[in-house]
Amino acid sequence: MPDSQSLKPYQTIRKAGESEIVISKSRFLGYCIPVSSEAEAQEALAQIRKRHYDARHCCYAFRLTGGIVRSSDDGEPSGTAGAPILSVLSGANIENVLCAVVRYFGGVLLGTGGLVRAYGKAASEALEHAEVVQIRVCSRLSVTVSYSAYQLIEPLIRQNGIPCEAEFAEMVTLTLLMPAEEKDSFISAITDKTDGSAKLAFLGESLQEYRPKQDG
Repeated sequence: MPDSQSLKPYQTIRKAGESEIVISKSRFLGYCIPVSSEAEAQEALAQIRKRHYDARHCCYAFRLTGGIVRSSDDGEPSGTAGAPILSVLSGANIENVLCAVVRYFGGVLLGTGGLVRAYGKAASEALEHAEVVQIRVCSRLSVTVSYSAYQLIEPLIRQNGIPCEAEFAEMVTLTLLMPAEEKDSFISAITDKTDGSAKLAFLGESLQEYRPKQDG
């Protein structure tokens, strides 16, 4: 089980996003792709380069949990492509994401400022079209109660949208997942609702994409 003190929440993307902009006849195609390792990032880059084999540049940046950061100008003037792409990811606090921008040169030089703006805009729009999700430190709890006590706490669980797995035997055993910062208040509420009869066990903490269940 990981040390809970080492777990840090972050943002990432669940689904990829793409963009396309045209500036002074140059086409910039942006791709934001979820990755979990440097090897995955390099594989995704290889696929983009294969798809756009005839493009002049394929510039990129990626950020991974653990502080791994890479970027490349891929032949553009130093600091005009990889850096603005990375700035978009850093500014949004996005990790485990690769963002690549392919350029088809249109014959007109954009200058360093123009390149920075173009690559930054293509990256930003690709990220806007991706699905950003929160990865939070979550606590998992086991709650064992009588059937009558279950009737008392079920509305609390449902109204708070807490993901729940239930096992019905002689007693009802619930496995619940919730943001770690809500654990103590939830335990207090369960204890109050059941007059202290609920048996609670802390099963640990982990990083999870936490999505409250929708009632109904």
